[in-house]
Amino acid sequence: MSKYDKMIEENQRKSKEKIELALQAIQDMLANKERITVPKLMKKTGLSRGFFYKNPIVRSEIDRALEQQ
Repeated sequence: MSKYDKMIEENQRKSKEKIELALQAIQDMLANKERITVPKLMKKTGLSRGFFYKNPIVRSEIDRALEQQ
């Protein structure tokens, strides 16, 4: 495996971890009946505003959670 392949693999792993962190935070907020907002999610996870808006998986989960509220 080349250095490039290892770098890609590591980036994909980190991305999955960030997505899991964001999804868990959304679920926790729903369970605690907290109002879900991007600034609150940023504070809880340490992830950037752009991450929540640009990642399609996380964005759709936020939209779904907001509909449930």
